[in-house]
Amino acid sequence: MMAVARCEMRYGMRWGWHRRRVREALLVVVAAQALSACTDALPVSTEWQTSAMGRLQELETTLGTKERQLLRVREELAVVRGAEERGGRRKVRRAAFDVGSAACKIVVADVDLHAGSFPNITETVYSDRVPLQLSDDLAMSEGSTFSDAMLRQLREVLYEFKHRAAQHGAEQYSGVATAAFRKASNGPAFLLQLRDEGLPLRLISQDREAFLGFLTANHHCPDVAAYDLVSWDCGGGSFQITAEVPPAWESWMKSMGTSVAKTLLLTKVQGKGVADSPNPVALSDAQALAKELKVILGEPPEWLTSKIAAPGVHFAAIGGETSMFRLASELVESRVITKVQLLEAVENLCGKSDLQLRLMEDVPAAMNQPQLVIPKLVLLYSVLNALDCDEVTFYNANGNTPGILMTQELWE
Repeated sequence: MMAVARCEMRYGMRWGWHRRRVREALLVVVAAQALSACTDALPVSTEWQTSAMGRLQELETTLGTKERQLLRVREELAVVRGAEERGGRRKVRRAAFDVGSAACKIVVADVDLHAGSFPNITETVYSDRVPLQLSDDLAMSEGSTFSDAMLRQLREVLYEFKHRAAQHGAEQYSGVATAAFRKASNGPAFLLQLRDEGLPLRLISQDREAFLGFLTANHHCPDVAAYDLVSWDCGGGSFQITAEVPPAWESWMKSMGTSVAKTLLLTKVQGKGVADSPNPVALSDAQALAKELKVILGEPPEWLTSKIAAPGVHFAAIGGETSMFRLASELVESRVITKVQLLEAVENLCGKSDLQLRLMEDVPAAMNQPQLVIPKLVLLYSVLNALDCDEVTFYNANGNTPGILMTQELWE
């Protein structure tokens, strides 16, 4: 009865019309049954019986029509009830995949679909990441293609992630692939295979990646108004710095990430191969890398430098366990990272071997990826220097999975 009442309130005259149709069909059924009973009780008369049978056939024909109409009404009501149930549902448990240039990430979380302008993450129930050097694999190929071994490894990681997500009650699955897949000639075909196998990953543009990064930063900075927020997302293959500049969002984007910076240091500055380690890095090599990056970065847009310099604006850097922001934060022992501290860190770490960096137990980001330590710090410093910005605040995030969870179009 409550469902009937809701339908009447929501659909008004349309629901009343359905109810009248149902009553008409039921009256026809009752009339036919009554006429049949009367026919059985009266004396047999050929003329009367012929007339009665004709009338009964007419009633049966009418009844058949009404029955079909009743079935259509039931079907329409089922659609209405289904739409009502879906529209009234607030929460869903989603599994979001983020395939970056240096790692594959997953987050399973409960999402409130009607929280506001964007769905809201109410609880994270599972999170994980697996390092995968897709950008390095691509750099070592001759035709800008991922190796078969790398694609097999990625597929295994994604299937394991999906299995774990199912164990944690995920109802929906979606994800994105970013910079490395934008460069790989065999990337789109591989994503199509995954979609056919039940893993719906989409290749997104760098502009779309920037927007996901902004949503992720906004999720991690709930006390900062969106207009006062500038987000910085940097992975292995690219970086995006994004802010709200009415009437829309603007982004400064470069195909320059930590893995790309390492390749630049190895090949352009040190004259080594991409599979080598740059360590130990001479201070002069770090300075040469900074000069190369300055040319590549160029001048940032005026809207961005003005935004960062405005009073009350918060510059937020998002990244995971091995991001350049995490590395710098561990080195300076603070979430707020300054240019002065970065210069000191580069000077202290230049000249150290892979083994020496791996022994830095109080700096896990250096222990895990020693070959990327100097390229990360120099890239971070170079971007801050280009922006004429003294500091940035680090927020731990598992890729752009929060932004993926909050972007409804990725789940349609």
